[in-house]
Amino acid sequence: MTSRLSSLRSQLALAAQELPRLLERGFERAPLLPGSLYTLRRKCGKSNCRCTRGELHESTVLSYRGQGQPRNISPAPEQIDALRRMTTDYRRVRQARAEFVRWQRKVLALLDAMEAARVALGEAEFQKKGSPAVKSRSRSPRR
Repeated sequence: MTSRLSSLRSQLALAAQELPRLLERGFERAPLLPGSLYTLRRKCGKSNCRCTRGELHESTVLSYRGQGQPRNISPAPEQIDALRRMTTDYRRVRQARAEFVRWQRKVLALLDAMEAARVALGEAEFQKKGSPAVKSRSRSPRR
């Protein structure tokens, strides 16, 4: 049982070393934007246009939920790089958060296993020594 406990402690120590890396994204200061940029390809509807031959018109669109409403906005070309950076950073922060949650569950499972192992050790020691006589105190009724 003690070798199992030692193994669990080693695993917990290794998990603890991961924490600074997992928290790195949380300390960044860059602005975030929940959404995504994508290229929209469509036909305009004019009969003589190149899009009728399959060369669709392209535009970059920002899709996000602003004030609780889904929105699709065509940003100015000079904004696209900044928006791409903010949306990419947002996805990275969310991925880092998900990884942190997985790490936290792993640590909790290790702590639970360590607790169970230590309780088993305590119970075994208790059984080995024999249970001490427990004195019961009888209380006189209150008046």
